[in-house]
Parts: sequence; C-alpha cells; structure tokens
Amino acid sequence: MNKLTHVLEKALLPLAQKLSENRYLKSITNGFSACLPIIIVGALFTLLANLNIAPYQAAISAIHLKEIFAFIPTVTTDMLALYAVFSIARATAKNIGIPDQAHSVALLALFVFLLMIPLGVSGTEGDVTVVVKAALSTSYLGSGGLFTAMIFGLILPPMYKFFTDKKIVIRMPESVPPQIAKSFEAILPSMVIGFIFALVRYGFSLTSFGHLNNCIYTLLKAPLSALGASPFTMIILILMCSLMWFFGLHGGLIVMPFINMLYLPLAMENLEAYGAGAAELPNIVVKAAWSGYASLGGAGGTFGLCVLMCFLAKSQRYKTLGKLALPAGFCGINEPVTFGVPMVLNTIMLIPMVFTPIITFVLSYAMTSIGVIPIMNGTEIPLGTPIILSGMLCGGWKLAVWQIVLVLIQIACYFPFFRILDNQALKDESAQ
Repeated sequence: MNKLTHVLEKALLPLAQKLSENRYLKSITNGFSACLPIIIVGALFTLLANLNIAPYQAAISAIHLKEIFAFIPTVTTDMLALYAVFSIARATAKNIGIPDQAHSVALLALFVFLLMIPLGVSGTEGDVTVVVKAALSTSYLGSGGLFTAMIFGLILPPMYKFFTDKKIVIRMPESVPPQIAKSFEAILPSMVIGFIFALVRYGFSLTSFGHLNNCIYTLLKAPLSALGASPFTMIILILMCSLMWFFGLHGGLIVMPFINMLYLPLAMENLEAYGAGAAELPNIVVKAAWSGYASLGGAGGTFGLCVLMCFLAKSQRYKTLGKLALPAGFCGINEPVTFGVPMVLNTIMLIPMVFTPIITFVLSYAMTSIGVIPIMNGTEIPLGTPIILSGMLCGGWKLAVWQIVLVLIQIACYFPFFRILDNQALKDESAQ
C-alpha cells in the first residue's frame, strides 16, 4: 500500500500542486473553506431532524423539536449558493490583487447572483393556481445554484478589477474617510456590471430556458433522457453524479429524476411481489441500490473516507473534520466531506470519488446475481437512514452485513489517495 501511495504521490501531487497554485481554483477552495461552519451546522441539524429511527422521530415530533431542527438547514445548506458566491468572490478578489475591495466585490457577486434569478413563484391549491409575482424562488439559492455561484464568484472580481485598473470609478476627496471613499468607488463598476447582467437575464427570458440556472440544468439533463433501466444505466448515472459534484454541480439533483423515473417502478414491482410472498423478486436493480450500495455516506461513497479521517488521519485538519463528518456520513449526509475536504475540483480525490461508488454497486450487483445476498425488497430509504439499518430495511441481516463489507471496500479505495492529502496537510501544519 505504501508503494501505491508513493506512485500516486509522484503522479498526482505535481499536478495537484500546480492546480492548487492557480488563483481561481484556490479561490474556490478558500471560499468553500470559509463556508465550512455553515455547511457543518446545516448538515448536523439535517441529521438531527431526519435520523430515521421511529421512537426518536416520534419523540422529537411530539415536542416540536423536528420542526425547530428543520429551521436551520433551510437557511444554511439549503441556501449554500448564497454563502458560496460571497465567499468565493471575496477570496478571488484577494487572490487577484484587490484585497481592499474584497468586501465590495463579494457584495457585487451576491447582487448579480440574485439578479439572475427571476421573480415569481407559482403553486396549486386545490383547483386554483396561485402566482406570487414578488417572491424569489429558493430553488437555486442552494445546491441547485451552486455552479452559477462559482462562476460569478470567479468572473466578477476580474471585471471589477478592470474598472479600478482603468480608473473608471468615482474618486472622493482625500478628506473623506477611506471606508466611505471605497463605497463610492464601487458604485460605477457595480452599476455597469449590474446592467450587463440585467441584459443577460433579459436575453435568457426570451428563450425557452427562462433563466440561466434553468439553461445549465436543462442542457445537462438532455443527454440522460434517452436512458433505460439497466445496471449499465445505473453505472452511467453514478458516473455522471460524481463528475458533476467534482465540478461543483449538485449531481444528485440532476440524476435523481432519472433514478426515480427508471428504477422506482421496479422497486414498486419488488415491493408488491415481496408483499405477496413471492419466492423470488423480479428486479435486481431498484432505486434503493443507489443509496444502499453506491452512495453509502453520500455521493461518491464517502463514508469510508469519513472513517479514514476520523481514525487514521495524522493531520489535525482531517482528524477534526473526520469527527464532525462521521455521524452525518453514517446517515448519508456528506456536505461536510464534499466541501470540507473539499471534493470539488480536488484532482487527487477525483479517481476514488468516481470509481468507488461504481465498484461498490458492481460488486453488489454481482453478489446479488449469484445469490450471495438477497434482492432488495423495494423499500424506499429515506434521508437520514443509518447504514446497516438501511440494509436491514431493504433485505435483512445479509444486506446489513454486506453494507459493512462495502464500507471496508470504500476505505480501501480511498486510503492511498487520502494518505496523500493527509501527508500534505501534515507538512503544511508542521511548516506553520
């Protein structure tokens, strides 16, 4: 294993170091790092609200704690794009040489991000469709708008810098306090940039997409529409999900409609046959295979990585992150890992992030095909269901034991790549 780690270090570290020196990639990493408290708090309260243990759920519902817990994720992880666009723009401003304007640039990025989301929310109540024209939809304030947030966080600071470099700003007399003077300097660039993106928003409103975020997701969903239900399709969807998360897109949000469309009917067939006492269930691949086999711990199959960080990390950074991420990862909530490591644009973690869930799914399919583990009975696995319990619900003790084996496989897949990150973090901590 040490030889493999050494080979990977020689192959991946130079590339990773070169990319890490890129000021824009560094801005994304620094931006997400600044958001980490928000991400972890949101993930932990999501876990507290959704931990799928019946007595616990009954208790917190009876005293309204479930409702109280749910308030916090609504304004943290569910609105992550708002925090990310501000943090990434602020980090970018510092990295391109305008640290004094970092706060103004971050506010400008937030302003433009919100500008690109059209007003208007509609819903149906009975037979009546209600439209609220003055409301801002929250659909793209969270992970659905994260890719757009990253784009604006990276491109707006250089646009702002162009105006300051060319002195296209409002200059105040030297007698004016510096903070007031900087605020006035930001007015003209913000006006021009705001108008440019208002034109962009209007241009998108004339298309069938309606707005920028919808355009991004519609174009990404189009290639998936022709897929049919099969193990090969599931592998493609797993691959797409991991790759999208690597680039900061919410892969689950994009592929889940296709998972539901293709594999939920198969799950219902299995559940019906199971209820009727059938000796053999008809479908090996059902919807629960996604979370029960491929995505233990969340997208990328990251629970094994949580275990590594918690118990085998040498650096303080990953030890602390592991302790925070382990409980959430055990219940399939992996935002602390995705944005804390981070997995986004992390070239070292790309290989295990893509291949680990594929390996665990393919092995599970093979073991089911030869009869070592039973076919899943079609039970839905709700968010917050712990590993092992989800296996028990979907097929009994054999599936629960198999999930433990899958976690060990995840640990093996992530270990050499994690060692590289951990060693690098240890060197950085020693140098401080």
